[in-house]
Amino acid sequence: MINIVKPYSKYVRDAISCIKQHIDDNPFCYKTSAELLEQVCSPNRSSVEKAFKDVFGFGIKEYQVKQRLNASKKFLEAGMSKKQVAAKCLYRSQSAFAAAFKKEFGLTPTEWQTRFA
Repeated sequence: MINIVKPYSKYVRDAISCIKQHIDDNPFCYKTSAELLEQVCSPNRSSVEKAFKDVFGFGIKEYQVKQRLNASKKFLEAGMSKKQVAAKCLYRSQSAFAAAFKKEFGLTPTEWQTRFA
């Protein structure tokens, strides 16, 4: 259940729950924040975006990236190449993936594979 920090309407709470659930269920499905917001048909998108950040501590796009990077650890642990994982995580290059991974976890993908695979 969502821990609501501020009083939001039921509509806004339902919208952010729906968006979070979609991201959690489909971390590799690329959708912009606008596309995710259209999915919930919110007439006041900025309220939903603000509520999402207030409740979960991250903006919608940042949350998507974090979920993708968390899911990428399983692929690395399974021995998938870093190039394949980068492509699956929707990065244009292996180096962009490696930089994002290191920023998020403090280890490079190679270091992660060495420690946890």
